[in-house]
Amino acid sequence: MLILGTGGTGLSTVLKQVCQEFGDDRTWFVPARPRQPHSALGNVLNNFRALRPKERSDRPSTVLAIDDAQWVDAGTIRRLTSLVRASADTGLRCVCTVRVDVPATVQPHLVAELVDDRLVDVVWLRPLDDTGLAALIGERSGAEPTAELVRHVGRLTRNRPKAVGIAIDALTAADGIRVVDLRTHLVRPDAVPTLRPQHRLLQELRGLGAAKWSVAKAAAVLNPLGDAMPELVAEATGLPHAEVTEALHVLRTNGIVRQTRDGGRWIFRLPLVQRILTGQTGPYERRRLAEVAVTAVWAGRARCTDPDFLADQQACAGRMLDERRAKAELLAHARASTRWNVGYGSRPGPGFGVALTSGSGSRSGSGANAGVWLRAAAQLTSDETERVRILWESARVFAAQGRMAEGLATVESLLNDLSTQRGCTPLLIDIHLARISMLHATGNRAALNWLARGETWPWAPDPAVQAVTRAGASYALGHWQQVRELLDGMPRHEDASGRPQDPAGHHGDPARRAEVLRSLAALWQGDPDRFTGHLSRPDQRGFPYTAALLTLGELTAAERTLARSGGRSEDLALADQAVLAARRGDFARALVLTRRCLAPGAMPSSDPSRVGMIQAAALILLARGQLRRAGELVDRGHGAGRTPLLHLLAVPQARAAMALGEHRHVGQILDQAVTDASDGDTVVGTDELWFASAQLAAATGDRDRLDMCRREADAVASKLGTDRAITHSLLVRAVVDPRSGPAALNAARALGQPFELAVAIEHLVRVGAADPLLLREAYGSLGRVDALLARARMRTLMREHDVAVPDRQAVVEENERLLAVLVAQGFGNQQISALLSVSRRSIESRLTRLFSRSGYRSRLELAMAMLHDRPEPSLTVYTCAEPSLS
Repeated sequence: MLILGTGGTGLSTVLKQVCQEFGDDRTWFVPARPRQPHSALGNVLNNFRALRPKERSDRPSTVLAIDDAQWVDAGTIRRLTSLVRASADTGLRCVCTVRVDVPATVQPHLVAELVDDRLVDVVWLRPLDDTGLAALIGERSGAEPTAELVRHVGRLTRNRPKAVGIAIDALTAADGIRVVDLRTHLVRPDAVPTLRPQHRLLQELRGLGAAKWSVAKAAAVLNPLGDAMPELVAEATGLPHAEVTEALHVLRTNGIVRQTRDGGRWIFRLPLVQRILTGQTGPYERRRLAEVAVTAVWAGRARCTDPDFLADQQACAGRMLDERRAKAELLAHARASTRWNVGYGSRPGPGFGVALTSGSGSRSGSGANAGVWLRAAAQLTSDETERVRILWESARVFAAQGRMAEGLATVESLLNDLSTQRGCTPLLIDIHLARISMLHATGNRAALNWLARGETWPWAPDPAVQAVTRAGASYALGHWQQVRELLDGMPRHEDASGRPQDPAGHHGDPARRAEVLRSLAALWQGDPDRFTGHLSRPDQRGFPYTAALLTLGELTAAERTLARSGGRSEDLALADQAVLAARRGDFARALVLTRRCLAPGAMPSSDPSRVGMIQAAALILLARGQLRRAGELVDRGHGAGRTPLLHLLAVPQARAAMALGEHRHVGQILDQAVTDASDGDTVVGTDELWFASAQLAAATGDRDRLDMCRREADAVASKLGTDRAITHSLLVRAVVDPRSGPAALNAARALGQPFELAVAIEHLVRVGAADPLLLREAYGSLGRVDALLARARMRTLMREHDVAVPDRQAVVEENERLLAVLVAQGFGNQQISALLSVSRRSIESRLTRLFSRSGYRSRLELAMAMLHDRPEPSLTVYTCAEPSLS
């Protein structure tokens, strides 16, 4: 049998599996290697020849396994061919693996005769399909990969199983992937895969000799230049052209590169190997290669179809090139390849009003390195004003791409350059607030506290800049009152002519920035007048206001404000996009965006937006029965330390405990959250706490708690005046006075949020303030978002009120799915009974039926199957009439 395939498809693995089937005592395993004598194989063949036919016929079948048989010389193949023809007498079975992507010493016609005589079976080992690739990545990384990661690894490895493991290890070492919520995410597509120096791949390449190693690295960098690559490698390395050609042929023999059929261009067989080798170059070596590449393109000696390649090389070579031309081309390509809003007059962005917007408009390349290109261009200019402007663009691109370390370094460099300059207050305001966003995104609370206190000030002593910067740091820390006090006492800023600047003018003006921060801080404290007044102004761009409205739960107002500003939902920060999707009832998109936001490399968001996103995602997971994952998400939110609006996370915590019947724990969670909100001088979000607390009071019959909830919910609604706070107030009031039910229902409908409406209907029916027939509407809404647990609990409520549950067969299947989800999380029968509001005996019966139908014999088997909710990785081979070894 011949097992054919390209390198990395698992040929050796399959051969070893074959040997294991026969056992070590009946298997001869011989690996063939290039340029090595095959004495071991020759000795094996001699042993078989020495056996007499009668003895051989009495022996059980013996397997001769030859790995990488393409390296076997023609003479040995002739001996092996003769032995195979006599295999009926010798009892020999021969299995060979042959790589078809390297030049072989085997003469195809010697084997073709055996194929013609039907003495050989040919099996082609194919690369993995996308499903198999995803399964292998998941097995290697320990979590299900995202589609983006599967595509990226597929491009790097060409779906070769052996290369997948190397790719995952290399991307992990380069901080290019991360597991978030049981998903493996690609967080840095531009990350250069990194291997340990001791890795077998690198050791084998170094073992070929210094010249071959140098050529391999240079070829990896210069490969996009096509036919010109060998000549340019010789120029860059100083090696003779003939020696470079010889080295390339050695690399070809070892399966690293291949040559096109016309004998022209050399191509790396796996992009993964090319990228790994690129990262092995030293600093000067890399700059020299970049210089050779750019000058060759400029001179017309080489061409490149990769739109980003030339910019990458120009950024790397720097001052080794014609500085004026390189700067102009870098600027042009960086600005053409992205949609970053890079001018000084760009709209205020999320959080602290910093313009950090992203998009996916038309572009000539990927734009992943746009920040690097801009930074390199800045170093090539002699004009200090232009340098500052370009570096500012670069910093904002880094921030919008989530490359916080690079963005922060650039911003701090800018502040040092501008520390003694005056007259550029608008730009200084933006840079300082951008730095605060980046410090906040990297969790540097010590630096934020230092800024907020304003104990020392190493920059130009501009009182207005200092006041807004301190206020921005205080805002990031959630010190709302300090923000208002700093900005209320801020000195009026004047321009260079001594005239006061117009607050409605340039958005970088301190008065404009101060008003944004002041209105948001007042909003969180329950004083929305300034904030509401800004919403009606036509000159407001609206992004920080849209984010705040989404956190408040005001979907209609948020969409109206976003439309008025001329923006799109894709222009919002990821956290705000996730909350928007959750409010609209698009649960699947909300969870995807949440995972992307929590992975490193995401665009930073203000704490209110981030906490609102985590709360929304946790409630979605809870509704779907994923209590453990919801709890882990909430813990992650708490893990960032004391942050603004952290009390919002008490809502999913309390609802999970309520579902499990842990009423005392629910009270402790909510009471602590109310205390935390009060200590933080925060009103926003407390309406949700009082609504959840009222539900607890209704379930336990706690009249005193209920009266307190009604008073406090009315007070919050009066302060905030938002539709959602008023809705929660009416829902709480309906527990005491069922006549408030219709008004509460109408208010919930007006919010335009399907999940909120379903929660309101269930609550009103439970307290006797709404028609139970409304449960059908809520039940259908929950079905559209796959809310398994919420639907199951609602079915129990429907049966209690004699409301027919539709589609009995679908109910049975849904119950089994939910039961499997809960079992996989380790819940016992008693906990599941509480969650589903059914008897423990009923749960035992359902589990018995589930095990019977599924074939699983234990909870552990079922849990493992749910954990690996995907097909197991396997190697699929196809037997077909493929071309021979040529």
